[in-house]
This record gives sequence, structure tokens and C-alpha cells, in this order.
Amino acid sequence: MAEENEKASEDLVEIAKADSAKAKNPIQRTRLFIRQVLAELSKVTKPTRKELINYTAVVLGFVAVVMVLISVLDWIFLNVVTFVFAG
Repeated sequence: MAEENEKASEDLVEIAKADSAKAKNPIQRTRLFIRQVLAELSKVTKPTRKELINYTAVVLGFVAVVMVLISVLDWIFLNVVTFVFAG
């Protein structure tokens, strides 16, 4: 499966290089770019509602953990600086 995807990717790169060589002026290059972008966007799969909720929960959980970690480190540094300079 991975080999098929890699081969398809290589084919697309070759086709893109050939198309790029044909497109000389800026308008042709812009049209080629837009066509390639739309072709790539057509390959994108949208997550299901369940996957989206799961991914959102993972991100929010990670943000909460990092927020707590930074808050604890901030409190520790505050106490150290207060002890050193006010003490």
C-alpha cells in the first residue's frame, strides 16, 4: 500500500514538473498552480464528527496540561525570585 502511494506521488511530481515546464508566462503558471491545489484538495478526507470531537478533546486536554505545567513553573520561579531578591 505504501509503495503504491509512493509511486503515485512520484508520478504526480513528474506530471507537475512536465506541466511546469510547459507553462512559461505568469498567467499559465498561476492557472497551473490553482489546478494543482484543487487536485490536492480533492484528495483530502474530512474527519467524521466522532473523530473531530476526539481530536478536539485531545488538543484541549494537551493545552490544559501545558497550562498547568507553565503555571506551576511560574509559581516556582516567582517564589525563587522573591526569596533571592526580597529575602
